Amino acid sequence: MTAFAAIGVLMVLAALAIVLVPLLRAHSSGARRWPAALIACASLPVLAGLLYFAWSNWHWDGEPPTEGTSPAIAKMLASLEAKLEANPTDVNGWLLLGRSYFQLNRFVEAADAYQQAYTLTQGKDVEAVLGLGEAWTFADKRMLMSRSAELFERAVELAPHHPKALWYSGLVAYQAQRFDVARRRWAALVALDPPAEVKRALETKIAEIDAAQGGSPRSTEPPVIAASVVKVRVGITPDLAGKVPPGAPLFVMVRSGEAGAPPLAVTRRASDRFPQLIELTDRDAMIEGRGISSATQVTVVARVARTGDPRAQSGDLEGQVGYDVGTGETVDLTINSIVP
Repeated sequence: MTAFAAIGVLMVLAALAIVLVPLLRAHSSGARRWPAALIACASLPVLAGLLYFAWSNWHWDGEPPTEGTSPAIAKMLASLEAKLEANPTDVNGWLLLGRSYFQLNRFVEAADAYQQAYTLTQGKDVEAVLGLGEAWTFADKRMLMSRSAELFERAVELAPHHPKALWYSGLVAYQAQRFDVARRRWAALVALDPPAEVKRALETKIAEIDAAQGGSPRSTEPPVIAASVVKVRVGITPDLAGKVPPGAPLFVMVRSGEAGAPPLAVTRRASDRFPQLIELTDRDAMIEGRGISSATQVTVVARVARTGDPRAQSGDLEGQVGYDVGTGETVDLTINSIVP
């Protein structure tokens, strides 16, 4: 816990320095500078705490497990290490070992485990990429602006809608004073509808970036072109309706014909009722400038995510339908299959 707190405090202090130094040096009256400085001092630590509370691996209900307090964990680690020694190509095993070491605050060993998974997947597994970047950052805070920064950018390329990728890459951009990039990443994070308190904190931070750049706060959503709308009525077959897990989110994505390309737009909804009418526009774009208006024919995919992950997982319930952008018509989309 001590190492975690120290790193957290140092990261918050660094962010405060980046904001306050130029703010207090600005050529405006001191009476107007100090309220903004006080707001920054108050909001940055709160934002950092809220975001890490939402997406970290930390055991918030108590102290993280350590080798000295739990023989069962030490036995589990020894067993997992033995299995990996016998089967060193087990990617999931290395990921599990990395997560276990990270929760034990053994960040260097966590990085070594994630490095194995990263190498085996040739840097194409987002969990390995993020795990390695996060472990490096906690092992040495200087890594955030160097080796880890590259990994977080790589994670955004692999999974543009991954909350942790958007948060970390936005933080890197913010500390590098690339405020436009930080704003885009955090606005995309807001679009994923995180917990209410995190969403409010992010929106406040985005508004502060707008104000610091000398303009009035902008919307976190890009402008909409009237014809660039996709309307679907999402339903589900009777035989699958009873298989919807309680609380599982419904992701609706608009995809172009490009193989492996990220969705043009995505929205997250509750899966507690069907059918439901859903509209997607350029406001739901994951990458600025690459939205629904950039295509004419798309495929709309609706997926009930069993594990909460927007990426397809075995057991998820899914359906899709083609759509002609520009017609404005409502098309029926039926969830009628299970991801193998």
